[in-house]
Order: sequence, then structure tokens, then C-alpha cells
Amino acid sequence: MRTKFKFWAVEYLKNNLKNQFVIDSFNEEEFNKFISSKPTFLEIGPGKGKFIIEIAKKFPNYNFLVVELNQTIAGMCLKAIDDNELTNVKLVGDNFYKLIPLLKDNKFDGLFLNFSDPWPKKRHEKRRLTSDQFLDAYKQIIKLNHFIYYKTDNLDFFNYSLEQFQKHNFEIVYQNNDYQEDEEFDAMTEFEERYRGQGIKINRLVLKINEKTLKTGGNEE
Repeated sequence: MRTKFKFWAVEYLKNNLKNQFVIDSFNEEEFNKFISSKPTFLEIGPGKGKFIIEIAKKFPNYNFLVVELNQTIAGMCLKAIDDNELTNVKLVGDNFYKLIPLLKDNKFDGLFLNFSDPWPKKRHEKRRLTSDQFLDAYKQIIKLNHFIYYKTDNLDFFNYSLEQFQKHNFEIVYQNNDYQEDEEFDAMTEFEERYRGQGIKINRLVLKINEKTLKTGGNEE
């Protein structure tokens, strides 16, 4: 379900810059300091921020960066970060691909993909966060022998993503089609809380980037 436009959230995003890295006025020095001071994990599509806030509280010795293109959702997530007075979470309210060249030699210690939009129509495949283009990008920005953490309620999207990860030679270190939130390095999202209450099963993958992964291109068969 698409989030409706909320004026207050968009205005909040524009006017509260403390916990943001703004692409159009990018502060390279502050960004490098943030990403290099602690192990730093990326989440693409944070929703209203429940997951990232909970995991940031659990792991204060890690930093977390969230990227959200939708300005309404980004504003809602940013307000939640600010309200919780977290110092180890920052937000980029822009297109993920704009962030990549700004990383330069920096890489993340891991990536979270939680309940991403499945974009079920074939013509929208490139928008899926596990399509070839995205997976090739992740190989550029995640450290070797580090992990992608993936959760979804959508079995069709899970099966598609699993095939994609296998195609790109990601190493599957964990797979569960009835995940019960029993991993320490995890937290519940807004969607997950709702789905569990409805008895909907959660699908979970943890994937490792190894040397073989890096040698595999998205167009290879």
C-alpha cells in the first residue's frame, strides 16, 4: 500500500538537517567521519523507522544509514530518529544511486532489505531492490565477506529474490520461510509487527558477499 503524501513530513525533512546527509549539499568530511568511525550498516527503504531505531538502540557501537527516496516516508523516518535522540543513525532522503559515487573508497559493513516493495508487474522489475542493477550496485558498496539481511512477507518476491541472489553467486548462509525473529542482529519492522499479528509467515535470508559474488555480473547466465 502506497503512503499518502503528508505535507508536514516533507516540510520536516526540509527543515531538520541535523541527522541528514543531503545529496545536493553533501558534506564529504562529515560523511566520511560518520561511516569510518564505527562499523556502518545501510538500510534501503526504512519505512517509518521502527526497525532502524530498535537495532540502533541495541547496537550503539555501530552506525546506521538509511536511504529513502519517498519524501513523505523519509520525513516520517527522520522525525522518529530525532525524537529518539539517536546519534548513530543518519538519513539520506534521496535516490540510492546518487549515494554510490559519494562513497568513494568507503564501504558498508552490511545491508538491510526489509519488506521492500515487490513491484510485481514485469515491466517494473528494475525497481525491485533485488533486480540485477541493484545487486551489482550492492557488490560495489558492501565489504567482502559481509552480509545482506533480507526479510519479506511476499513469497513470490522471496522466490524471485532467492533466484537473483543465486544467479549472482551470493552465498546463502541462512534461509527460513517461517522466521520467528530469533536472530540477535535483527529487529521488527512496522510491517512485520502487523503481519505477525495476522499470522502471515515471514521469509528471511542472510547472504554473504564472497570473491565469487564479485566476479559475477548481472547479465551472466
